[in-house]
Amino acid sequence: MSKKKFITTVISNKSPLNMKGIYMSSWNIESLRKSTANFDSLSPEQQTAFLTTMNSSFPPSVFSDHLAKRHSALRNMNNSRIALDGASQHYPETVDWETIHPSPKALNNFAIVFTAGGEGERLRLSLQKLGTPPALLSKFTKATHPLPDFFEDFGTLQTNLAMISSFCSEYSIDIPVIVTTGPANSVTATVIPELLNKFNNFGLRHLKTVAQEERLHFTNDEKIVCHLINGVPFPVTQPDETGGPLMKLKQNTDTNNGSIINWLTSLGCTKMIIVQATALYDKRLLPTMAQALQSHDCLGVGILRKDFPTKDPFGTFVTLQKKDQCTTMILEQDVRNETTRTIKDPSGKYYLPFNTGFYALEISLLQNFDLPDYATPPKEITPEYPRSPKVGYAATDLLPLARDPLILTITAEMFGVLKTADDLEVLSNLGKNFGLNELCKNVISSI
Repeated sequence: MSKKKFITTVISNKSPLNMKGIYMSSWNIESLRKSTANFDSLSPEQQTAFLTTMNSSFPPSVFSDHLAKRHSALRNMNNSRIALDGASQHYPETVDWETIHPSPKALNNFAIVFTAGGEGERLRLSLQKLGTPPALLSKFTKATHPLPDFFEDFGTLQTNLAMISSFCSEYSIDIPVIVTTGPANSVTATVIPELLNKFNNFGLRHLKTVAQEERLHFTNDEKIVCHLINGVPFPVTQPDETGGPLMKLKQNTDTNNGSIINWLTSLGCTKMIIVQATALYDKRLLPTMAQALQSHDCLGVGILRKDFPTKDPFGTFVTLQKKDQCTTMILEQDVRNETTRTIKDPSGKYYLPFNTGFYALEISLLQNFDLPDYATPPKEITPEYPRSPKVGYAATDLLPLARDPLILTITAEMFGVLKTADDLEVLSNLGKNFGLNELCKNVISSI
C-alpha cells in the first residue's frame, strides 16, 4: 500500500485595498480602520501609535498572508472532520518500550528540540491563588519555574538540559540542542537565553534558542482586534501553535548557516527528537525513542488504553486505509467515531494508544515537507468578542507526512508534565526518583 501525503499549498492573497481600490504596501488610518474591529474605540493618539506598530510588525502583506493561511487552515479543519468517510480504521504499527534496548550511542547523530514557548498562564494563576509573591513571578516562565527542594531551584528546562549534558559526557557524543521559546517579544524569549548564559549552556557544545512566530488572531468576520497593554495599543496575536517551532527551524534564522536545519545537518545530525521542556522524563526514554526510530522516518510516543470512554480527551493514534492508500494519523475527540473506540491491539488487551506529544523523526521529513495550516477549536480573542479559531501548525501533522511511521508505547510513569501548581511537588519527587536531582548537581559541578 502506498503512503498518502497530506500536503497543503498556501496561495497568498494580495494586500488589502486602499480607499481607491489600489493594493497597499503600508497601512493608512482608513485602511487600518476597515480591518480592525475596534479601531474607533481608540483615541487619536492611540490610533496613530497602532498604525506605527502595524506597519512595523504586520504590514498589509503579512496581514494578507495570515488571512490566506486562516482560509487554508479552516479548509483543512473541515477536511479532517470527514477523514473517516470511506476509510477503514486499523491498529497502527507499534513497539513496546520494554522490547527496545538502546545502545550507549543511540543518541548519536540526533538533535534534541525542547519546546519551551508556553507562558504557563494556568500555572501562574494557580501560584497566585496560593499567595506566591508577585516578585517571584516577575520573570515567570513555566519551563524555568523552580521545582520545590530541587538543586539550584532548577525547573524542568534546566533539569532536561543537564540530562542531555550528562548523556554527552557519559557516552562521549555531541548532541545539539534547540530550545524553542515564545515570540521574540515574549517573556520566555528573554528569560531563557539569560538562564542559559548563567549556567554556561549546561556544558553543551551546540545549543541555540529559536523564537517562534506569532499570528494575528482574526475575528469570525476576519478583522483584527486591538488591545491595550499599559495603555499602548497592540494587535491580539498568538504563537503559531505546537508545530510552529518546527517550521521555524526551516527558516533562515541563523546568519552563519542559514536555517537551523542546515546548521544541524552541518553538525552531522540526521534525526531529531521533539519533547516538551515542561516535562521530566525517565532517563531511559530519549535513548529508547532514538533506538526505536531506526529505519522509520517518524515515531510518535503513545500510552496504551485499557478502556476508551466516549469523552476521553486525548488524541488517538490510528491507521486509516482508503482503497490502496494507508495513513497513520492522530484523531482528536471531535473526529473519531464509535468504531475508533472499539479497535484493539492483536492481543485484544489494549485499545488504541493516545498521544503524549513526543516525536522522533528523520530531519529529511521536515526538509521535504511543510506542515499543513492548522486551526484550533474556537479560542478567546478578548472577552468582548466571540471566540474564533487560532491558526498555526500542529506537530501532530508530522505523522501523516511519514513514509514509514511507528508508534512507541510507554507507561504513564515514565514522565510527568507541569500544568498547575499542584504538579510542582509531584514533579520534584518524580525527578528525584529518576535520579535527576543528583544528576543536575554532578553536571553543574563539572562545568
